[in-house]
Amino acid sequence: MTTRPLLFSVPLLLGACSDSGYLPTVSFERLDLQRISWEDVDANFVFSVRNPNPLTIDLARFDYDLSFSGVHWVSGDNPDGLVLEASGSSEWALPTHIVFQDLYDLVQATKGEDTIPFEIAGTFGFDTSIGAVDLPYRADGGFPALRTPDVGYQALRVTVVGLTTADLALVLGVTNDHGSNLWFKDFDYDVDLSDFDIGSGQVADLGQALPDTTTTLTLPFTVDLLESGMAVLDILTGDDQADLDLVASTDVDTPFGVVPLSIDEHGNVTIE
Repeated sequence: MTTRPLLFSVPLLLGACSDSGYLPTVSFERLDLQRISWEDVDANFVFSVRNPNPLTIDLARFDYDLSFSGVHWVSGDNPDGLVLEASGSSEWALPTHIVFQDLYDLVQATKGEDTIPFEIAGTFGFDTSIGAVDLPYRADGGFPALRTPDVGYQALRVTVVGLTTADLALVLGVTNDHGSNLWFKDFDYDVDLSDFDIGSGQVADLGQALPDTTTTLTLPFTVDLLESGMAVLDILTGDDQADLDLVASTDVDTPFGVVPLSIDEHGNVTIE
């Protein structure tokens, strides 16, 4: 499985230059997602710095202040790692690692939206032949707000009972708090009913959970009654409820690429 990279392009809000045209200029270019899971994300804030001079210039000072939804998150300085190429543009990235739960404990991520607003500001400092130059920057945009979908049982439907097999449909309610659809693909599953193994396999396309609501998705499978035993048939045809265990793994197509999801659901299910 390959996770698609996602690029956020954010317009330049503040740069720096001089009337002579010999001072560097700085702009915030984009937010690059390096890795994302349901728990955390690694992302780079990428800057572009243009040096109009025929000589290379080393970065001497850099500071930043990062906030989300107007609430301060982190600030610091990191003066290493950038040498401006002569008469050209150079990219420089500020790496960040953010645990989603820590972020949501600080600021509320609005349900029905895919991102949370961020603002980053600070200065780049260079020591040039004409003295120290500090270039301020300020930019804002949307940072990923990935939230794990909630998967719960709605019903276990017995659709067809034959001499040796029974066709079932496990109806799941999937709550999606994002502003975009979540698509569930390559759904590998194992289902136990009252401690009896009644089904396992893979569904290539389980369907999509609609945004900001609970969507019904159906997992169809067939029970081999000869292997599972008559006790399973008695439960399916005689009980209104039973204990059900669902262990599954699936690739979820999110607004930020494909993110693997593990499901381990236990509880009572209504048999219909």
